[in-house]
Amino acid sequence: MSQENPKNEVLKSALIGVAALVALVCWMKFQPRLPDVEPKEKIGRRLLENFDETSKISRVEFVGVDAETGETKELTLVREGDELRLPALANFPAENADRWAKIVAPLVQLPVLDVADEAVRSGDAKKIAQLHRECGVLSPEDAAFEAQLNASNSAKNDEKAAAQSANSTQSAAASKIAQTGEETEDGEDSETAQTAPLAALSVKIFDENGATLVDLLVGNRAPESSATRDVRWVRIPGDDVVYAVDFSGDSTEEAGTTQFLEFPQRISFEPIDWADRDLLRISRWDVATLAVRDSTFSVAKAEDGTPTPVDYKAAGIAVFRQNPENSLARVWSLERRLNRDAEGVWSDVQPVDPESAQNDVLNETADALGRLAVVDVRKKPEALAALFRDGRLGGDLAAHFGTLAEFGFAALEHDPLNPEKIEPALLGEAGGVELRTKNGVKISLLFGRKFEDKRVCLAFAEFDRETLAATVEDETELAFLAPDAEKKAAIKNERLADWFYLISESDFEKLKFRLADVLK
Repeated sequence: MSQENPKNEVLKSALIGVAALVALVCWMKFQPRLPDVEPKEKIGRRLLENFDETSKISRVEFVGVDAETGETKELTLVREGDELRLPALANFPAENADRWAKIVAPLVQLPVLDVADEAVRSGDAKKIAQLHRECGVLSPEDAAFEAQLNASNSAKNDEKAAAQSANSTQSAAASKIAQTGEETEDGEDSETAQTAPLAALSVKIFDENGATLVDLLVGNRAPESSATRDVRWVRIPGDDVVYAVDFSGDSTEEAGTTQFLEFPQRISFEPIDWADRDLLRISRWDVATLAVRDSTFSVAKAEDGTPTPVDYKAAGIAVFRQNPENSLARVWSLERRLNRDAEGVWSDVQPVDPESAQNDVLNETADALGRLAVVDVRKKPEALAALFRDGRLGGDLAAHFGTLAEFGFAALEHDPLNPEKIEPALLGEAGGVELRTKNGVKISLLFGRKFEDKRVCLAFAEFDRETLAATVEDETELAFLAPDAEKKAAIKNERLADWFYLISESDFEKLKFRLADVLK
């Protein structure tokens, strides 16, 4: 009879010990975990007591689950310097301060009103899971799985019900035909039991060192909610306890009258919603002059592959001035008009009738410019963006004609409105406008190519000393105001320089000028 090797016995004992330790660790890991602090002690206190300095925010992550399909949606904001930016939108600035404030302000306060921890105390994993499910505080992964499962089961139930309804209808029709010889109308589908769709919302906020400032699962509205109070169930991941907290913030100050969005509705997973969508940031009352360029062309490639504008048609250019003495009446006058002859030579039309301006159309145009909303953006190549930031839009643009042509822009000829400049003028294939504001800023807005239901815009700004001089009394005042006006123009241009902006085609239609529309 052979004897066991003592070394094998020792090894076997060690392995049994390791297996027991692993089993113990796994058992402890998957047991329901109780919070370190007695949950009831949180009532009346802030849930996120360590989140009070929003200046520390460096990264924000939102994850949501579509309640119908189980599709997971994500959005991330990251801080670069003094700005939060949108990685999903080519790092466009997240400048919608109002949206951001309506999310952060409640999180900083977030008072605990109640605690649902009975199921947790029971230690029953099924009861805990059911509590999380009913309160809507499942993790996004679990909620997505269950929503997809419910959607699949609902679809199967619908198919089964439809088949049963069809069979029932056919049987009823056959029975009636047999009895009366008349056909029946199609019957209604029978009701099918459907599970209520689930949703999940995860909010995570980190500081510059990666430390977690906020980690929260936001669930359904709690019974304490009302028309003016948004009380919701929430859970901190890793903690099974569910809290009822008040997201209303200051909206209860005028109970019954204050309108507010429920917290999940304040979070959008569309990156553009986090941007300041006001393209030009002007008031229609700021506009001193408005120049309309009624021209079109298309871009084709020459034999050497160089993009070339073709079919250039120019109906003319008109410059209108808003009368400052009648600003409330919103009166415009035609100041200048230019035509282009068959040889391509531009010349002023003389004389012009100042009263030939169509006030209604021009006022609608100024209003539309003040409300012009961005719906999407495309990042310019850095070298091209640098030219716009520095105002070097002359011959330096030649190296970027391919990129410009892709979006519907080209350099055609010198600018007839600025004959002293000999370099080619940058134009859009769908025309453009040029406006000058009373505070000394000139904004050029060119309309390029249409992509589906969006129109590309190219915008840039520069200081306009001449228009500012017309609004002041003397050279002393002009010398005092000019530096600040020039700085503001540079700031506006810096914001516009890096991007091709897209606006809706419906907004473009409001700005698509034809001289016949703006002249009597």
